[in-house]
Amino acid sequence: MSHPEKAADISVQQSSKSSRGCFKKIALAVGLCVAVGTTLVVQHSKAYGIMARIHHGLIVCTPGTGLVTTPVSTSSPHDGVPSMLRLELANGPDGRVMVEPGSNELEGVLASAHHSNTLLMLDINSASADNVVKLVRKTRMRDRVILVPSDHKDTETVLHADSKIMVAIPVNSERDAYAAHKLAGHHPYAAYLSPSATPHLFALTHRDAEAIITDNPGAPKGSTSEFLAERPVDIMITQQPTQLADTTANKS
Repeated sequence: MSHPEKAADISVQQSSKSSRGCFKKIALAVGLCVAVGTTLVVQHSKAYGIMARIHHGLIVCTPGTGLVTTPVSTSSPHDGVPSMLRLELANGPDGRVMVEPGSNELEGVLASAHHSNTLLMLDINSASADNVVKLVRKTRMRDRVILVPSDHKDTETVLHADSKIMVAIPVNSERDAYAAHKLAGHHPYAAYLSPSATPHLFALTHRDAEAIITDNPGAPKGSTSEFLAERPVDIMITQQPTQLADTTANKS
């Protein structure tokens, strides 16, 4: 017959082990829930990122202002609704970055864009490149923004300030294409080409750049389709997105 005290000790030990086992299972379950939740948040964010949109078709970008917010499509463009807005930035009072024309602060515009899953192309102009990058990071828009530096110095500033934000680098020749790739290094960048550039330059640049940006050649509908068929274009800037609606709907 076992001793009563020993039996009690064994019972306590078993109960303690059982409790620890339960705590471990609970901790594991909570950890799995957090991991799954984090994965879903990341996947949701990436689903609305620039590269995800490019995968689904041509991104139509149209100029916006600090006064009027143009409706933006959260998927492929349709009925002339653009997928991205291009905004002009400037230094405001007290060092704040503003969207021109108007009186809206960039931080508020970025927060609104994040909420509505809107892509933005931001011309830095005279604004502080460092401040722009900080606001993009703060509003969690790193994968939904393309920054257009005003000069080589701003380009280097942005490239060194953040490793994720896409930067637009102008390319006007093969030499520019190689220089842009070397300057960017492992940093994601978009090559900004003139619509008058040759198909060969478009193809050459597309091998290294994450995205190719160009302006609408302003050609008739049929000619625009031919233009896109001969050139790898990911983002087209246009004042009249309606004219590109059918073209972008048919782009694979």
